[in-house]
Amino acid sequence: QDIEECSQNFGSYVCDFKLTDQDGEDFNLYDHRGKIIILDFSAMWCGPCKSAAMSVDALVEKFGKENVVYVTLLIENSYGEDPSQADLESWANTYGINISPVLGASREFLSQTGYQVISWPTFYFIDRNMILRDSVVGWSGPLIENHVSKLILEQDTGLEGS
Repeated sequence: QDIEECSQNFGSYVCDFKLTDQDGEDFNLYDHRGKIIILDFSAMWCGPCKSAAMSVDALVEKFGKENVVYVTLLIENSYGEDPSQADLESWANTYGINISPVLGASREFLSQTGYQVISWPTFYFIDRNMILRDSVVGWSGPLIENHVSKLILEQDTGLEGS
């Protein structure tokens, strides 16, 4: 079911999107309702993005695939161009991303969807009810884990928004 009132504003229902993953499969954001969703907006030439990529599957395994989905959205390849299918496969293979989607996006995708990316990587956090809750600029494993833990705890105890 689609959410009629959606935006990329914090506290709002996030808008759905569909992109292709590293395996050539369609990824629909709304298919993952009921899980905490981490959106990682990265560029292939970005050093901190590469550091984040090395932790993707481990982070998902820590919290459980049933609780968290970590979505990498590659905005640019190593040459600053829109990533190709081969780029997505290369990113996933290079960084051992086997259980998480790596999606091909673009600067046009950013402008169409309204996600604000002023530095690489930028992370957005969506709760189990598809509400955009927070964002983080820059890579810090402990900080990302803290945001996920907080969302899981809030929703498990019914303290959403506190």
